Amino acid sequence: MIALISHLQDVCKTHFLQEKILIVDSYMIGEQILFHLADKGGHAVNLKIKTVRELAMEAVAERQRDVIQDAQGSHFMYSLLNTLRNTTSLRYFNDVEITPALSYSMYQTVKQLRLAGYKSWSLPQSHFVSDEKGADMIEILYSYEQLLQDYQVIDDADLYELALNKSSQSNSVYILQSYLTLSYLQEKFLKALLPTEYIKLPLAKVNGITLPNRTELSSVRFAEETPLSFLYDTDRSSGRVTTLSLFSAKTKEAELKKVLQIIKQKGITFDEAVIFYTAGSEYITTMYHLSEKMNVPVTFGDGIPVSFTRPGKLVAGTIRWMKESYSIQAFLKLLQENVMNLEEDAPSKARWASLLRQANIGWNPERYIALLQAQIEETEEKAKSEANKERSTYFEKLNHEYTWLLKWFTSVFKYMPTIQPDGTLNYASQLLAIRYLLTTYGKVTSGYDQAAKEAILEQIEIILPYANEGVTSSEGFLKLEEDLLTIHVGQSRPRPGNLHMTTYKNGFYINREHLFVIGLDNQRFPGNAQEDPLLLDIEREKLGNRLPLKKEKTKRDLYLMLQFFASSATKQLTVSYCKFSINENRAITPSYLFLQCYRLQSGNHTADFNTLHKEVPLIDGSITVEQADWWSKKVMAPLHQVLDEKLLAYYSNIESGLGAEEMRKTGSFTSYEGKIESDTSLFDPRRNPDITISAGKLEKIAACPYAYFLENILRIKVIEEVTYDPSKWLDPATRGTLLHEIFEVFYKTIQAKGEKPSYQKHINEILRITYQRLEELKMILPPPNQRVADMESEEIIESCETFLRIEEENSQLGEPLYFEYSFGEDSPATIELPTGMINVRGIIDRVDRLPDGSFHIIDYKTGSSWGYETKHFFKGGRQLQHLLYTLAIESHLGVEEGRVKKSTYFFPTRKGIGKRFEREQDETTRANGKDILDKLLTIVEHGHFTMTDDEKDCKFCDYKSICRRSTYDKEMIEVKHQDPSAQGIKSFLGVRAYD
Repeated sequence: MIALISHLQDVCKTHFLQEKILIVDSYMIGEQILFHLADKGGHAVNLKIKTVRELAMEAVAERQRDVIQDAQGSHFMYSLLNTLRNTTSLRYFNDVEITPALSYSMYQTVKQLRLAGYKSWSLPQSHFVSDEKGADMIEILYSYEQLLQDYQVIDDADLYELALNKSSQSNSVYILQSYLTLSYLQEKFLKALLPTEYIKLPLAKVNGITLPNRTELSSVRFAEETPLSFLYDTDRSSGRVTTLSLFSAKTKEAELKKVLQIIKQKGITFDEAVIFYTAGSEYITTMYHLSEKMNVPVTFGDGIPVSFTRPGKLVAGTIRWMKESYSIQAFLKLLQENVMNLEEDAPSKARWASLLRQANIGWNPERYIALLQAQIEETEEKAKSEANKERSTYFEKLNHEYTWLLKWFTSVFKYMPTIQPDGTLNYASQLLAIRYLLTTYGKVTSGYDQAAKEAILEQIEIILPYANEGVTSSEGFLKLEEDLLTIHVGQSRPRPGNLHMTTYKNGFYINREHLFVIGLDNQRFPGNAQEDPLLLDIEREKLGNRLPLKKEKTKRDLYLMLQFFASSATKQLTVSYCKFSINENRAITPSYLFLQCYRLQSGNHTADFNTLHKEVPLIDGSITVEQADWWSKKVMAPLHQVLDEKLLAYYSNIESGLGAEEMRKTGSFTSYEGKIESDTSLFDPRRNPDITISAGKLEKIAACPYAYFLENILRIKVIEEVTYDPSKWLDPATRGTLLHEIFEVFYKTIQAKGEKPSYQKHINEILRITYQRLEELKMILPPPNQRVADMESEEIIESCETFLRIEEENSQLGEPLYFEYSFGEDSPATIELPTGMINVRGIIDRVDRLPDGSFHIIDYKTGSSWGYETKHFFKGGRQLQHLLYTLAIESHLGVEEGRVKKSTYFFPTRKGIGKRFEREQDETTRANGKDILDKLLTIVEHGHFTMTDDEKDCKFCDYKSICRRSTYDKEMIEVKHQDPSAQGIKSFLGVRAYD
């Protein structure tokens, strides 16, 4: 840069008052050159910065048509490619899926062809690898040109051609940046604009590499060599380069943290340093999150992805919500992102989640509205009928909250796109939905947020006039993501007080003294040259006209990097690479350039990669930039480390955790396996008559006392959500409730007529009831699609047919007496056990009167019959419902013990294939059952809620994520179950002895 600034100073002195135009690739480059000039005491009187495009725009300022932006061009391409394919106008590209990504790539290809001076009538078909491809490219180019005409707009190629006709030379002094990036039409325009004499700014010479072919205007004017001009010509180097230092790291995060550590240790101010990367998408993400976490001010030359910002997250979350058919889970994720501004009287996020789950909505706008209205009606009725003032007030508040939610969702769903019967939707409606949510609720808390909101809304406004077209829902979502979530915002020049981060390609113009080049591994630099399948290099070579060849990309990138080094020889340069790719789970080696840096820095010009690995320090173990780094070193240390007592006193939770681990290793039954040291008798329904227990809870104790402890003693709630699944409609509970209702209504209908079930006589009746209930259910819980509704309806109809056939076969065995017989909180059944009385609640599906006047309990099971057998009455306490309901109904009806002769589990569904499992309720069954109940309650009495002895019980447990049973050896569980002091475990093992 010394030679460049010196030369520019001379030009400014020679042409002090004359207008001087500095032509650069970007305004940022020109700005940095002027900063250098001012820093060296130079004067820039009447010196103006211009890009080639800006000069062309000035030349045709009076043009009649607007210049399209990339968003418009990409959208035009998407539309025309779909049109051409649908009209079978394509041959080579006919079988290619038209995606937004493909459309963008094709637009860029067409843009390159047009900037190379080609039009549909001048593009040679023979220059392509096949006549079909050539014909397709001509057709695409022609259709694109027609769209420009139809919409009365021009693109960059039209702009330069218009400017070429209107360009006129002036008396200004033109100064060109070396290595200008110019297309064929740009160069043609610039040649017409420039006078015969112009000035080119010099750059430090680069040795040891052949410069890619350039034209006169885009060539490099070389100044003298610097110590870093010899990176690829080390034999001619004069000695060690002391301004160069190197390190390696295990990960990208560690690499960036080391940079921050160096800045801190050396006392470098942020605005003296700049970080250059070789792979933006990876390093920008890591640096952004580090800067947010550590409050480091950073500016990004290429900006940050819009998805990092609140408006970007709102857009991404809204797309996901629409994509998942407005599922509650997707909406709650969006809500938790804290990206929406809501009214002051809005429920809290936690309250929203609770209310929506309680409403059992699941997905679909119709379900939101219908089920929220149902909740409003229910809470309004409860508020009116509730005698207790406190509970009445609670229901009034609940009603207000549901009313607020209904109003909010009703207003939002008015703007949400509607999928048509043919599976398509209007793309403009998707854009309008995003615009509404972003405008009405988009939250802005930073400059990046504001920039993102403006950029997204601007992008929508650009595309919206041309988006009135039908797309499939999946195409629409992909296009939204491509159009709105690929934006970068916050692009910035280096600012005072900020660390700057940008690509190395902008490196040699930035005026800072401490430079860090990261990502110099062989994977990221110089990278691989991949062919562009839309326009192959062989086609580019034939077409010519300065079309860039993909195979030369690595050569161009290498030159830019070497030019950056050569121009930065007077500054402090630190280069690095990370040794491991987390995404690919493999080691990475340094690039050849990194080795060359080591050779120059060390003076050992014959060093190889083995020497490099030995000599360049791996710094991960020494980085401590934030608190997490200190803990990471402790956790990752190869040897066991004992934490200091003072530290443990500060982190009491860690000390408690270490103590818990030690206790779990002992053979004793401890509080970490479910032992409660305090008095638990109040949880025992034999001691506390206010407790009413159910069959489900008793079976839970028998299956796993620890799970019962978590659910009923600690009251840990499992979040039950209706998840959106396009292949499912009814969850098991809803399906079970539906079948129970159908069976009850059917039996009551035929009983009113004095008839017994007959398949031939009553099949139409049960089907009528089934169809009616299914239609009612569809109104409340709309299915995801008709195919799923038909499949599940067919299964329910099949279950009803099975039910009717089996009931006909057994109709002479008894007569239904009670349906959905309930005994509950207000009127529980009392059961006498050997050690006390307990209150029981439950609902018995059906009670039949047998010919001898005794009773038969029938329980409908609408799932699989797995786990039920004829012989195993109690299955180690896991199946108690038949006994408990027997004892309960005898007590509740006030009849003598023994009136219930048997209980039956009936499986009328497809999974249950009509099986029936009968349990004779004789004296032995009753005696054994009461003993089981006593033993189960003894577990509660002593507070010994041990983990199950059978890991099969864990398979469908809701508490697997917080239970640590899987961390114990099988032998250790058995040892703890032998603890002689645990009376509750003895009772548990006693229950297990029953089949």
